Amino acid sequence: MSAERDLIFVGDVHLDRDDDHLDAFLAFLDSLGDTASRIVFMGDLFNLWVGRRELEQPHQRAVIERLASLRSAGTVVRYLEGNRDFRLAPAYAGWALDDAVEHGVEERFGSRRIYAIHGDLANPQDRLYRAWRRLARSPAAWLGLGLVPRRRRLRFVEGLENRLRRANLDFKRAFPERQVRDYAAQFLAQGYDTVVLGHFHVEKDLDARPPSPPGRILVLPEWKERRRSLRVRADGRIAFESATPA
Repeated sequence: MSAERDLIFVGDVHLDRDDDHLDAFLAFLDSLGDTASRIVFMGDLFNLWVGRRELEQPHQRAVIERLASLRSAGTVVRYLEGNRDFRLAPAYAGWALDDAVEHGVEERFGSRRIYAIHGDLANPQDRLYRAWRRLARSPAAWLGLGLVPRRRRLRFVEGLENRLRRANLDFKRAFPERQVRDYAAQFLAQGYDTVVLGHFHVEKDLDARPPSPPGRILVLPEWKERRRSLRVRADGRIAFESATPA
């Protein structure tokens, strides 16, 4: 694969069953095979994604197979677990994904040293969500899912998805810029020049302000609504761009 191909960040997509945006997203993935050497998905690719192959639904399988095809053609595919993703690595790392991590990842590309993280922990006031996140990702919760009879697991997971749709709406109504700046500052202090986040479903391009170390803070919008991604070129240029209509 050509070294000149780019690094792409893709924000939350939230694909669902019978989703009208599925074909457009698959076409977008196909287009990346021609231009990207590395792709980082910022999490929440589906409304819910659990790392158990028996729970895959048709819309998920179509996307997962495209990701596997990208990898087989030489594109690196990385995944940051969002608040709707659970233990993906054992099921998908090494096949559809190069890795799937709960926290952030570093990307060095051209002159850029980038830290990418989903962003769901940016707001320290969102205590209810933080408590739920700890519980949902605990070994006990994963063991509990395994104890649910196989024929009832999909129904159980669908119920969880419905609860997630209604969770903590107060913290989703406005972009918490001050908290995001404070959150990004801790990574800029570690020597990164750019911090990339998803989660908030809005597009933001912020310059860090004192007392934060200097740097750039980029927040990706939800792909379905905006069809926008973030491209980093080998010469260090970085910009949001719109997908070409299928």
